[in-house]
Amino acid sequence: MTARLRRAAFAGLVVLAAVLLAGVGEAWSAATEVTEDDDEAQLREVYVAHPEFQPYPERNELTVEDVTLTRIRRPDHSEALVAKEESGWEHVALEGWRLTFYSQAKQPLRRGPGRHVIVQEWSGGAHCCFDYHVLHVQGTKIQPEGTIRAGDCSLRVADLDQDGALELIACDARFAYAFDLPFAESPLVPVVYTFRDRAYVADNRRFPQVYQFRLAQERRRFAEAQRAGDARAARRAVLSVLLHTLYAGRVTEAWCGFDRAYRWADRADVRQEVLRRLRLAPDPEDGRLPSIDLTYALAPPGGCR
Repeated sequence: MTARLRRAAFAGLVVLAAVLLAGVGEAWSAATEVTEDDDEAQLREVYVAHPEFQPYPERNELTVEDVTLTRIRRPDHSEALVAKEESGWEHVALEGWRLTFYSQAKQPLRRGPGRHVIVQEWSGGAHCCFDYHVLHVQGTKIQPEGTIRAGDCSLRVADLDQDGALELIACDARFAYAFDLPFAESPLVPVVYTFRDRAYVADNRRFPQVYQFRLAQERRRFAEAQRAGDARAARRAVLSVLLHTLYAGRVTEAWCGFDRAYRWADRADVRQEVLRRLRLAPDPEDGRLPSIDLTYALAPPGGCR
C-alpha cells in the first residue's frame, strides 16, 4: 500500500470513528434525557390536584347559595352540620363524628347550577378513618351525592380526563396491615370516583393513567430492591404491582406477572388472601372498606404467555 493510500485509509477511519462517536454521543444524550424525564415524572402525579379542595378545620360556618352550614358539637362528642336559611328554617344536613369543611365551595365539581360542599369526617383513630361526604347545595335544597370511604387516605380532586367535571381520587385501604406488612408499607390502591346516576361511584377502569403511574413507580422499586438484594422491599413491590394491575382491570396481566415475579414460599396463601379481601362487602363498622364494586377484579385470569 502506498503512503497516499495509507493516509487516505487512515483519514477514512478517523471519519468513521468520528461518526460512530457522534452517534454514541447522541444515543447517550437521548438516553440521559429520557432517564431524566422519567426521574422527574416519578416525582409527580399524573394530574394536578385542585388546590381549593383541602381541609379547613378552623371553619365552623360556611354560607353557600341561600343557606348557612354551621358545625355544632354535641354533648356526646359527635358533630352535625345544621343548614339554616334567613327566614329561620333549619335542619340537620349531616351528622358524624368529627366534621371538617373540605372545600370552601367556590369551585363546583361539575358544570350546572348550585355548588358542592365536601365535608371530611374523621373517626379520631390512629391511621383511620376518613369519610368524605359530597353535598350539592342549590338554593335551600341540599342533596347528598354520596360518601367516599377513604380509610387511611386523603381525598384529591382533579379533572383527570379534561372534560370539565372533576373526579375524586381516594384509595381502598382494605389491604392495610395485610401480608404481614406494617401500615407504612401496606398497599393503598387508588380509587377514582365519578358522578353517575346521581351519585359518586368508583370508575377505576376509565382512568388507566392513574394506575400506570403507580405501576411504573413500583416496578422501578422492584428493580432497585433486586439490585440491592432487599427481599422485603422486592416482595412488597410485587404485591403492590399485583393489586394496582387488578384495580386497573387487567386481571390476566396481574396474576401472570405475580406468578412470574413472586418467589416466596407463601405464594398460594397470598393469592387466597388477595381474593378474600377483594370479596369483602362494605361494613359500617370497618372504616377501611369502601362501597365499591370489585367484581371485575375477581374475574378468572386467562392463560399466561
